[in-house]
Amino acid sequence: MSPHEEPLRLDREELYSPRVDAYLDERKALQRDVPEVPEQPFLVRIFYSSWFYLAVAGALGALVGWAVLEPFFDDTAAGQGDIRLASVLLFPTVAGCIGLFLGAAEGAMCRNPQRAFQSAVVGLGVGFGGGLLSLMVAGAIFIITVKIAVAFDPGMVMGRMPQGFAFLVFMMGRGAAWAAAAIPAGIGQGIALKEKKVALNGLLGGVLGGLIGGLLFDPISLVFTTAQGKATVSRGVGFTIIGLSVGLFVGLVELWTRTAWLYMKAGPLAGKQFVLFRSTTVLGSSPKADVYLFKDSAIEPRHALIHNRGGRFEIEDCNTRDGTYVNGIPIQRHILQPGDQIVLGKTVLEFALKQAN
Repeated sequence: MSPHEEPLRLDREELYSPRVDAYLDERKALQRDVPEVPEQPFLVRIFYSSWFYLAVAGALGALVGWAVLEPFFDDTAAGQGDIRLASVLLFPTVAGCIGLFLGAAEGAMCRNPQRAFQSAVVGLGVGFGGGLLSLMVAGAIFIITVKIAVAFDPGMVMGRMPQGFAFLVFMMGRGAAWAAAAIPAGIGQGIALKEKKVALNGLLGGVLGGLIGGLLFDPISLVFTTAQGKATVSRGVGFTIIGLSVGLFVGLVELWTRTAWLYMKAGPLAGKQFVLFRSTTVLGSSPKADVYLFKDSAIEPRHALIHNRGGRFEIEDCNTRDGTYVNGIPIQRHILQPGDQIVLGKTVLEFALKQAN
């Protein structure tokens, strides 16, 4: 209030006016009780955790990519340095399929076929195309580390696996190569959604996942490669671990870097979290909504908006018939606080905010 404004004063007659009672009764009638919702079972919460379903999706994608080209791979030719088309395409095909499955995973978990298809196609294209381009970088890294490994174990030139310190160098080279190659596999969803934060999370997750998976690739080959030098199972397991690592770390990076999110306590996806990474997040029954709330006739296609105003999050009702409620109170606009219960139709969402250290 400015110093020139008169303070608001109510006399006794106005305070006990029937109009005040009528207004309070009207507000009370508009309130909606927030239902008591039991906590989701542990396994349900794990199932809806992005690090879990992205790890599964990445592993399946890598397995599919390997299975497509493995029938054309020749271990004997590879051991003799004969470069075949299958060996050239194996790297980008696995990266492309990881990108395809990671892109589709979020849309599939949200029961949003449109988003799943769009992100899957972009993930496949970016993963495969980027995988082809990264072959030069990854190949250069691997060749340099192989030469270093040979310096420590000259017997490598005879085609056998390096030993001792040379094997560690060899592992590090494979890990660094896959760290570069996995970047395109991780960023596809962010490109599809046109969101820099999602793309950056995917980039960092791809690098970490590719590095860890690549480091494990050669130890796995020691276990699964046959005495005759057949590495079919070895490659299948190794690539699957790489895909799992990429998906796992993409999900973990999202978890580590999130600042605000919604936890669905009741509704069609009870147990799932929705990270608020956009400046404006749309909640509604349209498949184009960022938080897709389906199978509820009370929720309109564009029901409510959550605005990120420099770290303060404000929810706005889109003039809907059924309304938007926060802690049981109907709102038009409301600054959200951690723990606020948002009710739209039959859906209950809890707002969470990472506290600054």
